[in-house]
Amino acid sequence: MKFVCFAAAAAAVLFAAPAFAQPPAAGATPPPSGPNFPMTRAAAQQSVQQGFATRDANHDGFLTNDELGGAAAMVIGRLDSDHDGRVSLAEAMAKTLSDFDGADANHDGTVTQEEVTAMMSPPPPAATPPAATPTTPQPQGN
Repeated sequence: MKFVCFAAAAAAVLFAAPAFAQPPAAGATPPPSGPNFPMTRAAAQQSVQQGFATRDANHDGFLTNDELGGAAAMVIGRLDSDHDGRVSLAEAMAKTLSDFDGADANHDGTVTQEEVTAMMSPPPPAATPPAATPTTPQPQGN
């Protein structure tokens, strides 16, 4: 796999899995149950913003181990680009949109289920080069 799908890594794992994280803040709208395709770049941005706001229980602008629950190590490892042990909205957005752009094979600003499936598929096996023809050493003249 080239990289983990942006939707699975960011939207589904980070934002749409309330079972392993703290409950949403009082009055917050719960995140969706998972990504829906086709998904536009704008919808991916909105999903990250909404999910981040839902998870950021203390509203400090960062997601920490406590706010991410059981998936914290995986999420922080994937999204924490400045390696400070927490995830900012900018970090979550940058990685998600980078993955989105990588999945958007035809660069139309929308990722379809087919594009995600193709991205997640293992690459075809490398072609085996033809075997070298053994050569018989030629005697060297003295």
